[in-house]
Amino acid sequence: MEPWIEAMFSETYVDEAIDRFGIQVSNIRKLGDFENYVYEVKENERTWILRFTHSSHRTLEEIKSELLWVNQLSDAGVQVARAYPSIKNEMVELILTEKGTFYACLFERVPGNAIKVNDDFFGPALFEAWGKEIGKMHRFSMKNKVSFMRARWDEGDLLQFDRYLSKPEDARIIIEGKRLIEEIQTFHETGNTFGLIHSDVHHGNFHYDGNAIHLFDFDDAMYHYYVSDIAIPLYYAVWQKCGTASFTERSSFATAFLRSFLKGYREEANVSYEWLKTLPYFIRLRDFELYTVFHKKYDVTKMNSKEKAMLDGIRERLIHSELIAEPALEDREKWIEST
Repeated sequence: MEPWIEAMFSETYVDEAIDRFGIQVSNIRKLGDFENYVYEVKENERTWILRFTHSSHRTLEEIKSELLWVNQLSDAGVQVARAYPSIKNEMVELILTEKGTFYACLFERVPGNAIKVNDDFFGPALFEAWGKEIGKMHRFSMKNKVSFMRARWDEGDLLQFDRYLSKPEDARIIIEGKRLIEEIQTFHETGNTFGLIHSDVHHGNFHYDGNAIHLFDFDDAMYHYYVSDIAIPLYYAVWQKCGTASFTERSSFATAFLRSFLKGYREEANVSYEWLKTLPYFIRLRDFELYTVFHKKYDVTKMNSKEKAMLDGIRERLIHSELIAEPALEDREKWIEST
């Protein structure tokens, strides 16, 4: 969280929100504070997730749209963390401060457990379930042509390279980032290729119950190419599982991951071979976005050794126009072709 927001947030806001949502608390645990403040709140046998978003990060309209979409997905059978209203039947409770507003939202805790890349089941069955649930979500967006108040991908704050990066030090990265955006903007936008997506389905944003995954954290939901929701899981799976391995090893894992992922995805939605060939663009775009978020959220001169190593790895890839991994797609006949 940005220091100026952190200095303003108070634990009394948590108590206030709990009262407004009418929760009889037995235990509270803080889960995170990167983009939002997130708390696990236990109430007898039930567990809730309470989230606080500052108005500098999202507008009230954007959050209301997110919650409406999430509940529509839930109604359609997609495994997501459903949002619930307050005592006054408000989906978002406003907590006013001297510098903006904190928007409080309440979600159910989804079934299953958090995933670690070293778990024994971090393999084909999980990857297939991962793809299947994203495919269900995409099928809903394709079919219903949803129209909510969420930004387009190319309006995103993390693509404002000039705002967050050092022009003398990162001049080449800024130029290449803008060039990549312009290139992706030439891709065709149709009802089956472009729509509302989650945009951040890494393994930290779902639970796994041994059969299906249960999605949460739709804060980054945006209008984007559906293939981006395939590239991002692949990116994070590679980065966390074998990020320090050789490019060849990373690409081999990416190929295996993608084949299992697409087996599940294609049970629910179509993606053509031609669109799969655009994956490198979106894999590379994630490197640019992460490079920006490091500079937005941290003082990069005061990073610990682990954070600095991650940032340096991203920077090296961007400077040398390299990918974190490139899954093999050359054997076209083994990929199910669809339009």
